[in-house]
Amino acid sequence: MVENGQYRFYTCAKDYYYIDKYAFDTEALLISGNGAYVGYIHYYKGKFNAYQRTYVLDKFTENIQYIKVYLDEFLSKRINSEKKEGNTPYIVLSTLSDMKIKLINSNDENKVINTFNNINIKINKEELKLNKLIELKKGLMQNMFV
Repeated sequence: MVENGQYRFYTCAKDYYYIDKYAFDTEALLISGNGAYVGYIHYYKGKFNAYQRTYVLDKFTENIQYIKVYLDEFLSKRINSEKKEGNTPYIVLSTLSDMKIKLINSNDENKVINTFNNINIKINKEELKLNKLIELKKGLMQNMFV
């Protein structure tokens, strides 16, 4: 990874970084294969690169946004039941390739996608508020005991 790189670079972290060369030009789900954020899912469409333990899933025949919503809900449960423990927790390809995904009709898919996207927007707003309150509390605590 490089600062001010031209393309996104996905690792096993929650955040993405940048790099100067891309290896993929596709619409994909990128899943962290090890570490503290094992199973974390990014969605991206365009040119990007990925760390070797990041699974790149693309070329879906079904709605990729629905698949992401489904995996966001059920992948972590599967990972917790079978993840490999060692110094660093990790998953293997079969964790993803053997996972069954319940498909529904496209009208219902869109309702599910919209519902979960709206919920996630609300969660993100509340997390921002919470983080601001935590920082405020830290500042107040420091001022109280100086």
